[in-house]
Formats: sequence, C-alpha cells, structure tokens
Amino acid sequence: MQQHTYALEHWEDRSGHRLSWKFGYRGTAAEFGRIEVVYPKSRHGDRHVTEVSGDSVPTTSFTGWAYGRKPSLHMGQLSVGGAGIRLKRNRWAQTRAGRALRMQVAGREYRYLATSGRHRDRALVRDGVEIRTRRHGSGARKKATFTVLGPADATDLALAAVMCGVNTRNLTRGGAVRAFFGRSLNWLEVFQ
Repeated sequence: MQQHTYALEHWEDRSGHRLSWKFGYRGTAAEFGRIEVVYPKSRHGDRHVTEVSGDSVPTTSFTGWAYGRKPSLHMGQLSVGGAGIRLKRNRWAQTRAGRALRMQVAGREYRYLATSGRHRDRALVRDGVEIRTRRHGSGARKKATFTVLGPADATDLALAAVMCGVNTRNLTRGGAVRAFFGRSLNWLEVFQ
C-alpha cells in the first residue's frame, strides 16, 4: 500500500481586533500543491467557519457552533466544492468507532474517527484509503501531519485538512464529557 506523509505548519494572524484574528495551517503537499486551513474564516453569531483552499483541493468548509476559535461538531455543516454534505454521528455510542462522524461525498462513504483517547489523533477512512492526522508541537512549532495510506485524491486530503480546524473532542467519550461540562458552565453564565 502506498504511503505518503505531508506536514502543514501552524500560523496565526493576530492583527486588528481579537474578533478578527485568524489561525490555521498551511504548507505544500507534493502533487496536491499548496493547502491552507483558516479558522475562523468567518463568524456568524455563535457559529464559526473553518475553510480549506489550495492549488488542487476543492474549497471545503465546516460550519458549527463556536467552541473556542474553532467550530464544533454541534450543529455542524460541511460543504465540499459548494455542495452541502450530510453529517451523521451517534453521540451516545460507547466506542470511538461508534462515535465516528459519517459522511458521503461524491458517492463515497467516509468515517472520521478518533484513533486514541487524545484529541490530537484522528483518521479519515474510506474504502481503500486512510488519512491519519496528528496535531503536535507547541507555540511556533505546531504542525498538522497527514499520513496517507492508499491512493488518496484531492477531496480526501481537503476533508482531512478541514477537520484539523474543527473541535472534534466529542469523538471520544472523555472529550464529550469535558465538552458537556464546558457548555453547561457557559449556559449558567447566561442566566446570571
């Protein structure tokens, strides 16, 4: 099976007011050319948008309820090349495989799942292709590394890249519990 590894460097633009700050990853992925992940690309009230663009990847965006700087899976919407994609997940499942985010893009079934209890290790899987994503490092040395197994195309890479700019903590039971308590505390602040 073919295997390729690509790394995107973390970047930040903290110019202007803090609500206009942008973050993300950018770099070159061999035959796919330049790829850039931006979050939040835009804000719509309490919803943030993460967007991926590049030389050969389709413009892909994920919109969801804001959790920090990134959109969360809560009320998430995915768009690939302008086409809306239906997302499904079982938030009550006990296993990481059961909690996976499922989507169908261009007639292909995908699963995006946690590969460890940590929130930095994820995998995008479709028939014959797996892209393992790992976010690592700190400060100016942050990176997102993609290990591609199988004959991946530009859509596969765009989907894996956009998810780097999404809070996917709910794909693990522990992350879901932490997110629940975080949201509960935010809701309590509303009533004070």
